[in-house]
Amino acid sequence: MSDAESRASRRRKLVKPASTSAPGKDRWILSYADFITLLFAFFVALYSLSLKNADDEERLKESLQGVFDAVQKSVKPINIGDPIVGEPADSELVESIPIPESPPVVEEDQSSAVYALLSRLVEQQFSGLHQSGQIEVSESADWVSLEMKSALLFGQGEYELTNEAVALLIMVANLLQAYPSAVIVEGHTDNVPINSQRLGNNWNLSSLRASAVVDELVYRGLNAERIAPMGFSSEHPKVRNTNDFARQQNRRVIIRISKRRADNLYDYLFK
Repeated sequence: MSDAESRASRRRKLVKPASTSAPGKDRWILSYADFITLLFAFFVALYSLSLKNADDEERLKESLQGVFDAVQKSVKPINIGDPIVGEPADSELVESIPIPESPPVVEEDQSSAVYALLSRLVEQQFSGLHQSGQIEVSESADWVSLEMKSALLFGQGEYELTNEAVALLIMVANLLQAYPSAVIVEGHTDNVPINSQRLGNNWNLSSLRASAVVDELVYRGLNAERIAPMGFSSEHPKVRNTNDFARQQNRRVIIRISKRRADNLYDYLFK
């Protein structure tokens, strides 16, 4: 081999192939994520429109527009590779019900503004569920309570929220953000023992269900310092567990909202 050929061969070995990577080449993942988000919202709509109650169907058709907006605008974009200049900032959740800009101070000895707004929300958006006893709003001297049957929020023996539950909790979170009060989420079960190694017992199930509701409300913007879950197992039944219907009434989650303003739940309860 001649010297010229030898030098040319060495040059070919030393030349590195050009890098095929380019900034943002993997950003197709963002488009894919957007597609999955829209697909999720589409199935939320299909599920809601399949409800037998025509009144709920009409209400949910209106309220689920907020689900489309909230799901799309609450997903934070994932930066892959070098950041792109001029990328839009995260969008805030779109409120699905009107909230007063300056809510009145809640007085303990009066019917609270939270109770009035929560009752109107349930009656206007979920009247069918309210009439069937799946959702109930009540009031005591210190607390406003939103009680939801577990069958509305979860599958049997599960603690993952249903799509209908997410749609409801989005609107509840929007309301609670305007009223800085202490919030406690209670989980309750019936007295039937759980036959599951994954869950263990009703204490775990009630706590996990309450935590799932808290997680969703915090994800939707509620201050985490003002809310906490509590699992009560079957220790505080609403009615006696004498039959299947009674046990169904006892399987529930209750969101309790204090009538007194508070910036921190721990201080509210223990100081």
